[in-house]
Amino acid sequence: MSPLRFSSLGSEPPMQVSKWLEVQALIDAEEMQALFEALGDFSIYLAGALTPLGEGIVTKPQFLSVYKKYVDGLKIGQLPHEEEYRSLFSSVFSVNSECLYAIPFDNGKQLIRLLKPAVQLQAHSMDYTVSDGKFRPMVFGVDSILWGIQFSYPQLYLDPTTKEVLQVRENVFFPNSALFHALQKWMRHNTIPTPFIVENKKINVPMRLGKQCLRWIQNHPQLAIKNLKVLTT
Repeated sequence: MSPLRFSSLGSEPPMQVSKWLEVQALIDAEEMQALFEALGDFSIYLAGALTPLGEGIVTKPQFLSVYKKYVDGLKIGQLPHEEEYRSLFSSVFSVNSECLYAIPFDNGKQLIRLLKPAVQLQAHSMDYTVSDGKFRPMVFGVDSILWGIQFSYPQLYLDPTTKEVLQVRENVFFPNSALFHALQKWMRHNTIPTPFIVENKKINVPMRLGKQCLRWIQNHPQLAIKNLKVLTT
């Protein structure tokens, strides 16, 4: 694992990207480990947050341990504590360190920033609205339903030198495109659109659910509050 290159605040413009592709999924801990194996060689960085100088890189076992604790809570009807998973669920996946850099500060801290697109993570919650019968992703609040992680990757990139808008394709200039495509492929084969049962009606929502989660998903503590069930047969 190569160390991050250091830069100074203001010497490099923030990365400008748009037109995001997003995958929202709740998968079992064993499935997360299988996903990591399918993705191959990549590293996990705490981008966008202050970390101790020279740190900010999370090992795969560390991430998997935190994710397992998150899922284990849901399995027994307990909500995980946000402070235990929030920072790791806001990390980025990258196949190399050249897509990122670190800005050091005098207080012994650093800020990791993206230079080129990487797979960006966010803790994911969704909500169901009775009035219109719709499920909405990335909704946060006391009534929202914890549903794993959102993985995002942009399709457009503004070259900071030429000011040309580039398609984020699978090539040497955008090394993480293949990583995200591998993630999409794994999700298609190992997860399903979640088949919710609402007032005796089946509603398939695009937020994905790992197939192994079907064994325990009815224990999710927030589903009963919303009078929701998942079709598991």
